[in-house]
Amino acid sequence: MREELLKLLEGTCPKVDFANENALVDDGLLDSYAVLSIISAISEEYDVEFEADDILPETLNNLDSICQLVQTLLDRKANAK
Repeated sequence: MREELLKLLEGTCPKVDFANENALVDDGLLDSYAVLSIISAISEEYDVEFEADDILPETLNNLDSICQLVQTLLDRKANAK
């Protein structure tokens, strides 16, 4: 999933180095528009819904945390069925 998600993120925000940055939100590399774009792209690609508590700096600060967030969303979706 990591490589697939990396391609999605790079396509959504091509100027951001998702593969190497570890403080995307904390360092201001992702602004609110970028965060909304990422949420929208993930929602569409994985058919998942975000809750307000999902959208935190620590869940979007690096590729690993974003992968973990997507897995959490997928698990939540699977458990809701």
